[in-house]
Amino acid sequence: MRKKAFFWLVTVILALTSLRPVWAQEGSEFENPSVLIPVTLGGTYNRFRVAVTDFQPIKPGGNVDGNAQDLSRRLATNLDMTGFFELVDPRASLERDPRAGLSQGPPIDYAPWAQIGTNLVIKAAIEGSRSNTVLEMFLFDISTGRQLLAKRYTGPAKEGQKMIARFTNDVLLSVTGESGVFGSKIIFVSGDKSAQSIMITELGLDEAETLAPPKGGPATEPTLGPGNKTAWTHRNGNRWELVSNGRVVHSGDTVFTPAYSPSGALVAGLSGRVSTNIALFEGRSSRQLTTGGSIEISPTFSPDGRMAYVSDKGGIGIYVAPAGGGNGVRISPPGTSTDPSWSPKGDKIAFVYRQRDICIMNPDGSNVIQLTNQGVNHHPSFSPDGRMIVFSSTRSGGSKLYVMSANGDRQQPLMSDNKGASQTLPTWSPELPE
Repeated sequence: MRKKAFFWLVTVILALTSLRPVWAQEGSEFENPSVLIPVTLGGTYNRFRVAVTDFQPIKPGGNVDGNAQDLSRRLATNLDMTGFFELVDPRASLERDPRAGLSQGPPIDYAPWAQIGTNLVIKAAIEGSRSNTVLEMFLFDISTGRQLLAKRYTGPAKEGQKMIARFTNDVLLSVTGESGVFGSKIIFVSGDKSAQSIMITELGLDEAETLAPPKGGPATEPTLGPGNKTAWTHRNGNRWELVSNGRVVHSGDTVFTPAYSPSGALVAGLSGRVSTNIALFEGRSSRQLTTGGSIEISPTFSPDGRMAYVSDKGGIGIYVAPAGGGNGVRISPPGTSTDPSWSPKGDKIAFVYRQRDICIMNPDGSNVIQLTNQGVNHHPSFSPDGRMIVFSSTRSGGSKLYVMSANGDRQQPLMSDNKGASQTLPTWSPELPE
């Protein structure tokens, strides 16, 4: 009976569920305005009304191509993702000269933007060849009549979205007092069960790259840790392997749902004869952290080392164990709860409730709030600043990755190319972007 329950639980959980920047930055930063929106996204607040104008050529009389339009769209998407901004159609402004405010244009006229209730305006100029791109980016505060940011980025044309990500972070720093996490890494699984690959992308990019193809068998359950350490499980013939930073650290007994602790220690659910316990892996050896005699998987850690995990004792739910290990106490509400993710701020745990919707709660189980209500949603993972959550959802058909604010706002695809192979089991790196 125990063995049957074990495979049922694993089936439920799994079914539901770098290079340094190459551009150079120049220019100057200006004094940050007052912080108008709390970075926790809690309570009620007014969003900044921001207009992102069409990118212009740096030199008067120059031309821009489709890449400029793509970068402008990407910037607007980034800002919308954060939940701090309300996008304003720049065509509503009666501004006479679209080059106003640029380095080789006349001064910006703030009045046309104030007339349509805009708080912030972003202008950009671009110059590029097949191999190199130059971006000049400007942020203007309409209410105070000040230029807040003037940035210049150069690099290969293919790095344009990374430049936009860098500027998005600078904008967030100016308006909230805390930089963004665009450019931070997200690892996930792509493909069906027979041909699963491990993929990785960055917040703000529309594409992902392959880390581990399904060589010899599917690769699944990826995770990222401090220093952007990687780990996942891999089916190699008849054996399951635990792979850490490209090296096999365990082969034999089945391992599930690896995760890294804040100190960088690798833990995972390790199957035994009568139970599955959370184990700490050191080199090629392991030791148990839980000894409850139940099926225990999906560890996730608070900043101070406490561990939340899934256990089937008394029904499938989420438990919290003290730092250093030991049996935990159930905190999740009645009903099936899986896929916990502890916020890096330590104040919230996201989880999947009743195999369908993502909720958050306090670490003591209080104040449960449902965040999703479309499709089947699984495997939430907090951004390294705790402001956002990535998750997989079937709301548009097949399973794809989505991102939302930590309060459930602004739910949208992580990457604009949301077609093709399924995307599941995302984990956000705890590392801030460089």
